[in-house]
Amino acid sequence: MKIKVVPSIDVIIPKNQNISWEQNTKLKQNISSEQKIACIVYIKDRAGRFGNRMFLVASAYGLARLHSCHLYIELKIINELKSVFILDLSPLLISSSTFKSLTRNRSKPMSRISKDVVCDYITTLTRPNAIPPGTIFELEGHWQSYSHFAKYYEEIRQRIFVPSQSILKKVSNFFIEFYQRQLGYRPQFVLDNHQTFKKQLSQFNSTTWIGIHVRRSDFIPINYSSNDAYLFDAIKYYSARYPDAHFIVASDDKVYCKKLFGDRSNIFLTPRSFSFGDDLVILSLCQHSIITGGTFGWWIGYLAGGEVIHDKAYPSGCSRREYYYPPWFLIDGNVRAHRTSEYIL
Repeated sequence: MKIKVVPSIDVIIPKNQNISWEQNTKLKQNISSEQKIACIVYIKDRAGRFGNRMFLVASAYGLARLHSCHLYIELKIINELKSVFILDLSPLLISSSTFKSLTRNRSKPMSRISKDVVCDYITTLTRPNAIPPGTIFELEGHWQSYSHFAKYYEEIRQRIFVPSQSILKKVSNFFIEFYQRQLGYRPQFVLDNHQTFKKQLSQFNSTTWIGIHVRRSDFIPINYSSNDAYLFDAIKYYSARYPDAHFIVASDDKVYCKKLFGDRSNIFLTPRSFSFGDDLVILSLCQHSIITGGTFGWWIGYLAGGEVIHDKAYPSGCSRREYYYPPWFLIDGNVRAHRTSEYIL
């Protein structure tokens, strides 16, 4: 099984990965200029796992930005995501007290619309007035289409799903200990933010870091788990492409991964002390990715950027899989990589 790559796949990655102070101020002014809350995009329920929540929040943010609505997310969801990310949703996000006062205002009641979506891209929501004034638009389901928030790529990656500094500090020890063993000294990394740290890693000692996410526990009974050949072919591809490629593996089955990869000197498993949030952050710091099925792996690839190889064996459940996978993903094995305007067969 060979990995086929289309070298001319168009990838739009901003040169300046950090949103400037001027851009951030302009965003706040544009939204804050609306003295009245015309419409609200709302998330109440937590469906699925952590990656599903990320899709929900990203899609809600994209819709709120598109239609100049405010955003209200139940506190339990906010707290869960803030265990990993800074989650800067200002100035869209309104407080619980504001939301309650609006919903209890009988003199000027707001109408409610709910939409349950799995992963289809709802093109009608891009139309003007798709979320009319005086409306609370509630997202239900999973909303696993990146097209709902693709327009706000920089904001998603640089303001919202930005790792907390405490997690950056924790995962930095992995790299510090690696370079101490390899080079004999402890490097000093600047941990001001995710992108600064990521840039340092990409430039340090010519090492190319590849993140591997292996999901197995709940996938094995339903035959969604990737086979060993897929993982080794992807590793072989990157090893040939980058002479000093090193791989970091995060998985819900570390015993399996330890047996699979053995004592390969350039493949490392994340420590058992790492939480799922630590795993997500350390893999997002890598330059390129190998992912198996599921939303958690999807977000690892999306936040990391670079080249991403994913396994076609996972059935996304989408009628148009280009809505589920960003255009820079590579397709393994027996299928060709297409531009996003085409179907993936």
